[in-house]
Amino acid sequence: MCQSDGLTWELEVKCLNNAVAWRAILPGIGNRTVLGELSAWVFPKGSKAWCNPNTVQYEGIHELWSMEAPARHRFPGGIGMPTTIELPWGGYAAITEADIMHYSGMTLEASAPYTLTSSFRDDPRGWTIEGEIVTPWRIVMVAPDLNALVNCDAVAVLCPPPDKTLFPNGPYTDFIKPGRCLWQWWAYNEPGTEWSRQKWFVDQAAALNCQYYLVDEGWENPRFGWFDESGTPWKALKELCDYAASKGVGIWVWRGWTTNQSKFWPGLETQEKREEFFRRCSEIGVKGLKIDFMDSESHERLTFYKDCLRLGAKYKLMINFHGANKPAGEARTWPNELTREGVRGLEYNKWSTLPPHHYTTLPFTRYLAGHGDFTPTTLQPNFLKGTTVALQLATAVVYTSPFLCWADKPEVYLNSPIVDVIRSIPTTWDETIVLPGSRIGECAAFARRKNQTWWIGIINAAPSRDFPINFTFLPKGRYVADFYGDAHESQPTRFDIRKGIPLTESTKTNVWLNAGGGCVIVIEPAK
Repeated sequence: MCQSDGLTWELEVKCLNNAVAWRAILPGIGNRTVLGELSAWVFPKGSKAWCNPNTVQYEGIHELWSMEAPARHRFPGGIGMPTTIELPWGGYAAITEADIMHYSGMTLEASAPYTLTSSFRDDPRGWTIEGEIVTPWRIVMVAPDLNALVNCDAVAVLCPPPDKTLFPNGPYTDFIKPGRCLWQWWAYNEPGTEWSRQKWFVDQAAALNCQYYLVDEGWENPRFGWFDESGTPWKALKELCDYAASKGVGIWVWRGWTTNQSKFWPGLETQEKREEFFRRCSEIGVKGLKIDFMDSESHERLTFYKDCLRLGAKYKLMINFHGANKPAGEARTWPNELTREGVRGLEYNKWSTLPPHHYTTLPFTRYLAGHGDFTPTTLQPNFLKGTTVALQLATAVVYTSPFLCWADKPEVYLNSPIVDVIRSIPTTWDETIVLPGSRIGECAAFARRKNQTWWIGIINAAPSRDFPINFTFLPKGRYVADFYGDAHESQPTRFDIRKGIPLTESTKTNVWLNAGGGCVIVIEPAK
């Protein structure tokens, strides 16, 4: 218990595997205004911080700050969490938060040498809480290596478990089904939203063994052919849901959170709009909703997130938030949140370029907070932009998203030599191991297990090289592996594929990695 200014309050501290967390509990009644916190973190000299400069929708490219001097001018919008610290003796730390939906999202400020302080830029005048004030958990992960850092589960553990009345079987409740999804917006832009093409997309989703097809922005715009004589698209959407169900495919649909009459976005700002939209989607067979452009983690906006998840549970709908802040453990309490954006994803390769080091930074920064809808894997030459097709495939293994939304054209996948990988890659994992040789901004090498099958994904931003792999993580036995690696350096659009390679837990091998390259290895027990 603590006392200050006549108020008795509680500081609750928890020690977890590779993390320590704390929160403040301030008793009281009535409406109370929270103006901020004085939380601060001081790191040892020689530390370096990987900082996300975008705190609007977290779509920044992480920058390495030496921490030797204040850097407010370098990060004028603040720093988004998680922020990962390379410690001078070789270990790692990371700062983030959990259980924030009743509060406001925290921003970090590079205010002094080796120091990060707190601010709340989306609520600069504060926000109101009724009764007792309980802050989110402030988390510091501390790990000797990247494997321990990535496997720290503090963010989820610190959030409340799901309500059994809403989710009788927790994340295994019947309407919550992770899966792969085909999507038309990235590859086709607006023409992909035309009503005349929708059943074809469903057919392609089925051919790729995708559990879902996502109808993105435009289906509520009258110029795309969805409207019937009543002047609404709902009859067409039900027809699509029924057709998709006959093919074993579920439909997700998009809506922006705010009204935009020029774009024909009806919005979801009010309780009445949300209730009607969720109810109608549920009644006609929609399986999930992609809700977009919140671009804030203010107290008001976080209340909106929570209400969407509540309504999703009520109407048995899964949720994917885009234009969103970082996750903070919400998916433990609300397992119908299958993924969210809050990341600079592959869409940026449409109008700019994702540098190779961005791909190798994300697994050790942004993804420490939880799932992320990167929308991975293009195989088109003009969108590779300094990467190879093997790197693009590896991102689908390394980046976690229970709703895995493929970006590229279905015919590109169907005509590729890795179509069977596209058809079978898991969206959830039983075990993850970060392999030796991984380094933030240079290389991310992950071994991930689903049932008895192991998948290795390697993303390389370093110069071309042979990368050593030791298979000691495998249980003792005989295995067969398929390798999908980089071809020659001048051929970024080609795979070097080797199948049926025998190996055991004592096998050692090298794989060739181009600069901006990668590799995927699928390992199964020998029959």
